[in-house]
Amino acid sequence: MQTPQNINISDQLLHWQSRLERIKEYVLTNLTADLSAGSVAQKFGLNESTLRYLFQSQEDESFHTYVERIRMNKAVQLLAEGKWVKEAMREVGYKNRGTFNNAFKKRFKHTPGSFKK
Repeated sequence: MQTPQNINISDQLLHWQSRLERIKEYVLTNLTADLSAGSVAQKFGLNESTLRYLFQSQEDESFHTYVERIRMNKAVQLLAEGKWVKEAMREVGYKNRGTFNNAFKKRFKHTPGSFKK
């Protein structure tokens, strides 16, 4: 038989997992928004440290790394669909071509332009 204490821990875990899923959905659907840890934490009523801890412990990567991975994967998809580099860059939330190129090259070992060819 479960004690009330065990049920409480289970409920808390489900609460945090549900919150994490809502945050991940927000990131996926708002790639052009300010997705800094501070702004996303504030949007979800968390402090930045809690958001960072939640991602590190549940996703085994930092929040920043998670956002960059999602943006880069979407960029590859857009380029594969025929979008120009500048269009893909903007659609995944980058304003600076150099920053976008560096992030893309770091993740995929190729520039977006060479991927497109």
